[in-house]
Amino acid sequence: MKIVLTNDDGPHTPVLKRVVETLEENGHEVVVVVPERQRSATGLARTYHKPLRIRRIDRYYLTNGFPTDAVFLALNLIAPDADMVISGVNIGENIGFESTYGSGTVAAAIQAGILGKKALAISMEHGAEINDVMVLLTSFVDALGKYRREDLLAVSVNVPSGWSGKVASPKALALGLYAERLYKFVDPRGEEFYWRWGPRRDEFPKDTDAYAFYIDKAATAVGICRNGVCDVNDLVSAALERLKRP
Repeated sequence: MKIVLTNDDGPHTPVLKRVVETLEENGHEVVVVVPERQRSATGLARTYHKPLRIRRIDRYYLTNGFPTDAVFLALNLIAPDADMVISGVNIGENIGFESTYGSGTVAAAIQAGILGKKALAISMEHGAEINDVMVLLTSFVDALGKYRREDLLAVSVNVPSGWSGKVASPKALALGLYAERLYKFVDPRGEEFYWRWGPRRDEFPKDTDAYAFYIDKAATAVGICRNGVCDVNDLVSAALERLKRP
């Protein structure tokens, strides 16, 4: 397959080269189109108020835009004949409802789905084994390449640290993943400023992606469909079959 590879971390993320090599070793043609700098947590932001630019450095295409812009440029200009878009691997998991609109990684995959391409976002918790991530990546790419579901826009896969070997496809996403609050400070000039932050919660409802990921240590695969979040258990089954192959 011809695959567009993008991310929200730019060209300097340490896993980008490994992902390219893994996909090419599995027979895929890879076109890399990424933001020129870190664009994490930009969600579905897109550029309308200034020109979009793109330049090529070695084999990577870099844009001044957001992850969704990178996908839009890739599919309208650089590789309109691509079969699939992969966004990631993001270092840092994208779990919970907020990831569907807040994550640049997930947003790039959604943009690809809106443009009619098969799309996969893949993220890993800090400390996850990169070999596990690559095995799951190739299995889901192969399975998604043969998958047919009209209402599916994208699939978001997350790999936990200490992966149990299980893969779950929960239909419910956790709400309020973090116990956030607003912190107030005063700068040296006496002006107030604020910082939004908070620790991750310890307990989650059993039917959510957060419970499967943090408590069961399962990798999660969540479908993002036209009418909301959907389970993709049949896709997970196909990916697991590929995992079992020698």
